[in-house]
Amino acid sequence: MRTILIPVDFTSTTENAVRTAAEWAKQYEYQHIILLKTSEESEFDYLHMAEGHSFVNEESINNLLKKTESLLNNLSQIITEKFPEITVTKEFSNWTLTRSINEIIKNNTSVELIVLGSDDQAVSGDSFVSENIISITRTSPVKTLIVPNGYNYSKIKDILIPCDINSIAKLDRLFHHKSIIQRQDVQLMLLNIHTKENTDSSDEKKKQLEEYIQQNLTEIPNTIHYSYDKNIINGILNFAASNNTDLIIALPGKHSFLYFLTSRSISEGIYQNVNQPVLILK
Repeated sequence: MRTILIPVDFTSTTENAVRTAAEWAKQYEYQHIILLKTSEESEFDYLHMAEGHSFVNEESINNLLKKTESLLNNLSQIITEKFPEITVTKEFSNWTLTRSINEIIKNNTSVELIVLGSDDQAVSGDSFVSENIISITRTSPVKTLIVPNGYNYSKIKDILIPCDINSIAKLDRLFHHKSIIQRQDVQLMLLNIHTKENTDSSDEKKKQLEEYIQQNLTEIPNTIHYSYDKNIINGILNFAASNNTDLIIALPGKHSFLYFLTSRSISEGIYQNVNQPVLILK
């Protein structure tokens, strides 16, 4: 079964990500969703100190387990009430979040997508998962969908793909998913941002990009756009805001959200984006 993995916590950010993942599963024909809850607390949270000795605070552990069980049941119900045909599996792990994710993917080869809820400037829920977005996206062997807390799901039709005109071969990552995209009624918008004022990409580079797209995406409606902004992320988000955009796909290279997440403050990338989910390809 094609599977989505969702790391969860006790915030509205998680609930929104789960609702979005369920809709995504329906649109893109996933049959299975795994809900993963890890222990966020330090081992010291379970210890009680007395007279120079320590012992496990069983009451705290039991309360956490009950709370976790209730959370997983509620999130599972959100999915199955609307889409009873989707199988939901609940997992709990005492390992770190990134290790837990990678172990599940290692042992379950049907996992094709991780969905992560992201706190944003509009709605902040102190999400544990959101705090770990960078480490998860860096280490994940599968593609990752980042869902801002302020996002309300709508059917994916208009997809924005920022691309580096000097590294067009990296669009190959997109072509690996072409068969899935072809089955959907979508419009692709490819966007190149140049960062030097009063300059533009050379006609030769534009021609190379356009020929490359024409050769590889002939079956999918698409347009190519060029824009200027000193800050690539701002340029991408401004373009997305002024054009109908349901999804941003991040490719490798300097136009990738992942590139900015690994080299700049997270607030400059994901937290500025409160309207569209971001799909980071691997």
